[in-house]
Amino acid sequence: MEDTPMCYPGAAAQARLLGSGATTAAELLATSVDQLNPLRHVFTDVDLSGARHSADEADRRLALGERGALLGLPMAVEDSLPRTAFGLLQAAGAIVIGRTSAAERHRNPAPDFPATSLDPLVSGTAIAVASGVVSAVLARRAPGAGQVPAGAVGVVGYQSGGGSGVLARDVSDVEHVLSGLGWRAERSERPLRIGVSLRGVAVHTRTRAPMRRVVEDVAALLSLHANEVVDHDPHLAEHGRILLAPHLTASPRELALLGKLVPTPFRGLCRALVSAERAMLDDMFGGIDLLVTPGYTGPAEATSLPGAVLVRNGATSPFSPLWRVSGYPAVSVLAGWDADGYPLPVTLVAVPSAEGALLEVARIIEEERDRTYGSAVA
Repeated sequence: MEDTPMCYPGAAAQARLLGSGATTAAELLATSVDQLNPLRHVFTDVDLSGARHSADEADRRLALGERGALLGLPMAVEDSLPRTAFGLLQAAGAIVIGRTSAAERHRNPAPDFPATSLDPLVSGTAIAVASGVVSAVLARRAPGAGQVPAGAVGVVGYQSGGGSGVLARDVSDVEHVLSGLGWRAERSERPLRIGVSLRGVAVHTRTRAPMRRVVEDVAALLSLHANEVVDHDPHLAEHGRILLAPHLTASPRELALLGKLVPTPFRGLCRALVSAERAMLDDMFGGIDLLVTPGYTGPAEATSLPGAVLVRNGATSPFSPLWRVSGYPAVSVLAGWDADGYPLPVTLVAVPSAEGALLEVARIIEEERDRTYGSAVA
């Protein structure tokens, strides 16, 4: 097969290669730099001098027989996180190349996403992982902060209940990074009650047929794994008219601007409204452990109008508030493709007590996708 970036090993495979002596940290970094050169624009800060020093130190430690989940792995930190996140990775022995851009202004690099004028733009963080520049990135809102979920780019985005998360090539790579950082949620020891929503929090949501079918397929699959799967749309819809505050559908950039424009005397009121909205979202999860939602309403589509063409990209806004506002743990994973080759991701949101089940469920979806469509990463 042609040697494309997606053929490069992920975090777990890189760690095995380093542990067996089949490669070195310096060699992995050199490969990352080769991939970085045409994609430097997806980084807001690059420190190759520091990265080379870290690689030399990692190789010295590996030669002495030291082993670690992240020792010698090329990684990055999204610019949405404080610089203290660098220290977290460096303490685990990772080679931190720099900071990736959280801004969604880059072309989708996934080889299975048709290169058309309708392509939505994605974050630099997602590109850095999908293109093989780094094995993983620490990020805030890792499942997808804006219009494109991580799963739509061919990577897995996981966010813990604490707000920080990881983007990596697949579920096993996310678990590998979490293990290396000591972030481990207790696995579920009981069957889950899983809700399925195709409506989100907006009453006008219209999930298109390909996305609807893939969510229904996921629901059927999960019901075979001793889980109870129920339609959760009515429960969500009854609150939908209340959740119309601007920040529920705003982009991160718009949210930052809104925070600056709100007069100081009213900021306390805004915080109270956010708290009330979170309480309502918490109530929406009553009776279920985990919610399955479309990653977005559907693939991009064009609608002809008199004298113009209206382009409508698949939107995440009806679904992202469920985890963005509530702060609940979530994961985005690619579940399949439609007939035109557009990726169809799903986003899973769990109540805090079921956080340990998120990646288990994502793995089931990922394995079924690979059996049905072939491995997304060759």
